[in-house]
Amino acid sequence: MKEFLKNLKLFFKGALLDSATDKLEYKAKVLNDNLLTVVLSHRLGIPNPVHYYLVELLPHIAVEIKGWERRMADRKSVISRALGEVGEP
Repeated sequence: MKEFLKNLKLFFKGALLDSATDKLEYKAKVLNDNLLTVVLSHRLGIPNPVHYYLVELLPHIAVEIKGWERRMADRKSVISRALGEVGEP
């Protein structure tokens, strides 16, 4: 019985802390978008001197490119999103 109550307590603790995992997932998506922005900066018109070397990463991120393009098209601009996270000076 003691074990059951302990497991029940852990279940509800996990259910209530679900918002913490949402925040972590959001941060992971933002970091992933930032990486894709650096790798695919030539598609945004941002000159990137190491583009030649970043092309080697394309086969590994090919699955994520379509979703990244959709997310970037939905936003007004990538720079305004980045400033929104950091805060304007």
